[in-house]
Amino acid sequence: MKSRKRALENPISARFFGCSDQQQAGSLRFPYLAPQRKIRMKMKAAIYTDIEQIAIREVERNEPPPGFVLVDTKQTGICGSDLHSYFGHWGQSHEHAAGHETCGVVTALGDGVTEFDIGDKVAVECFSHCGTCKYCETGQYNLCFNRAWISPNMHGGFAEYTATHHSGLFKLPQRMTFEQGALVEPLAVSHRAVARSGANARDTIAIIGGGTIGQFCLADAVAAGIKETLITVKYEQQAALAKALGADHIVNVGDTDVGEYIKDVTNGIGFDAVIETVGGAENFNTATTIVRKQGAVVLVAGYYKPLEVNLSTIVWSEAFITGSNCYGYSGMETDFEAAIELIDTGKVDATKLVTHYYPLDEISEAFRVSADKTSGAIKVHVCQE
Repeated sequence: MKSRKRALENPISARFFGCSDQQQAGSLRFPYLAPQRKIRMKMKAAIYTDIEQIAIREVERNEPPPGFVLVDTKQTGICGSDLHSYFGHWGQSHEHAAGHETCGVVTALGDGVTEFDIGDKVAVECFSHCGTCKYCETGQYNLCFNRAWISPNMHGGFAEYTATHHSGLFKLPQRMTFEQGALVEPLAVSHRAVARSGANARDTIAIIGGGTIGQFCLADAVAAGIKETLITVKYEQQAALAKALGADHIVNVGDTDVGEYIKDVTNGIGFDAVIETVGGAENFNTATTIVRKQGAVVLVAGYYKPLEVNLSTIVWSEAFITGSNCYGYSGMETDFEAAIELIDTGKVDATKLVTHYYPLDEISEAFRVSADKTSGAIKVHVCQE
């Protein structure tokens, strides 16, 4: 499935990203660097005001600059990274709304945009890329030297409208719901992690962490026909979801030793691939312990502080460790395109993950519930339909 037009003379160049010239491929890809024509309209946006504080503010709504598209946001998921900002684990923007697991409807087009129409239903990538650096020119735009995140550089999905460069938008089939559309972004993250593991139908995969990314890694692996899957969970709702998604083994870390369990079920061999979605030294060390010799460990979690880890395990086992950074191209299609197809065809029933829905005006409560896993939350959506 191809959701963006790519009929350009050189697919591995700045033109690959749909830019008409080097100038548009460069600085005008970033709305905070581009001239913005003010129109006399305001919009609501949820802005971090302090640690564990987020409030609705009235902000300027701008016309999209050249190369950009204005999207009327409809549903946006609260990501674990949003919670890290909420708790002050990393920087907060007090000027721009966050929210990158988002979808909506095209409502205005900047000059030069030809591949989208007013009324198109779209999913949104969480960053802009320059289109001209070494990595962009080879199609690895997720590694762009000049990558700029939706927040703090521009308003994201927790605002009524978001302006995004057209290269970061993907058309959705009209039959897809906004709920499904807002789940494309996290599924794309997980799809890339599974792809980077190199696992195939003859292999086994263990996933550390039962949150959104871990559950979508499980769903993607099941859809790919992976021989055997295991996922670790911490909460009852995570275990129930993993069962519904088809996990072969569900290990509750509160009452089971993961390493011993895997030794038992694999006769001491370990799993062919391990995907670590949580972070922290304990989970890193678990991942390197339960992978088989010459197996693959994929790190998709955020590691926000130095770790004390035992690297001798890697030396003796000759295991491979690799990172997985957001999404880009995995093979001949983007991870976003793959995620859209998985959801649209029903191979992944993504909406199983959504447990709570809140309107934008109640976003403070939405964050509170999302952060409190005893609430039964897995994925919380902020809705503006």
